[in-house]
Amino acid sequence: MMKILILGSGQDAGIPQIGCYCENCNNARKNKEYIRLAPSIALYDNENKFCFLIEASPDIKYQIDILTNKKIVSNRKGILPVDGIFLTHAHFGHCSGLWLLGKECTEEKNVPVYCSPVMKQFLQNNHPFNHLSDRKNIILNEMAIGKELSFKKFKFSITSIEVPHRNEHSDTVGYIIKGQNKILYLSDLDLWTEEIITHVNSVDIAFLDGTFYTNKEISRYKEVPHVPIVETMDLLKESTTEIYFTHFNHSNPIVKPEGEEWRYSIKMGFKIAYDRLTIDI
Repeated sequence: MMKILILGSGQDAGIPQIGCYCENCNNARKNKEYIRLAPSIALYDNENKFCFLIEASPDIKYQIDILTNKKIVSNRKGILPVDGIFLTHAHFGHCSGLWLLGKECTEEKNVPVYCSPVMKQFLQNNHPFNHLSDRKNIILNEMAIGKELSFKKFKFSITSIEVPHRNEHSDTVGYIIKGQNKILYLSDLDLWTEEIITHVNSVDIAFLDGTFYTNKEISRYKEVPHVPIVETMDLLKESTTEIYFTHFNHSNPIVKPEGEEWRYSIKMGFKIAYDRLTIDI
């Protein structure tokens, strides 16, 4: 059976965040169960022996250990047990892990990387990513937005959708995965549109941007906007989709287990993703 494994439910810098000693970060330093690695999920099936990642996070070396410890395998012959990596956009927490595939680290060979045409151009034109491509550590595969990519051998398909987000270096996409069930992965979102709401309501399970609980959480929110959890809950409270929040900033009070915000979200019918959570799909 195909499964999704949450490899990282934190925002780009994870929890604890470097140089921060807030309550959430200190709790994570004291108790490793509260650690949230940078954003990534694995889509895998040990019966059919495949594993794909969405995102190449800066914590990829720890996330590969999670796959190895769970004896997750792939068809591809290489150091890493992954058949390919899908990227959403060019921000630090979502693609910087690719650098660990180069000659300074694993010197991987021919790892398929899937991304939008704009993201592919970014990777081809900027160091160190172009170095990885030139050395064939990674093989860049362009995915047209909205066009389904089928992996018939593994009995699933995946489609990218355009997402409004800060696009300083590339565009941003989310992914719809179709197997026995239909899954949406949408880690970064600046504002809700009717089209994206329709996508959420059309799937069985959705992993949604939970970076901030409210827009008052940090002083520089306008520089790094993400839809707040309270807005999403109000907007999607009637949805029949099973919704998990993920991509939590270290400032987010919802990461405190059994806290007021955590309890309210659960009461409202929403779920809180956490590292190593495994879901049959």
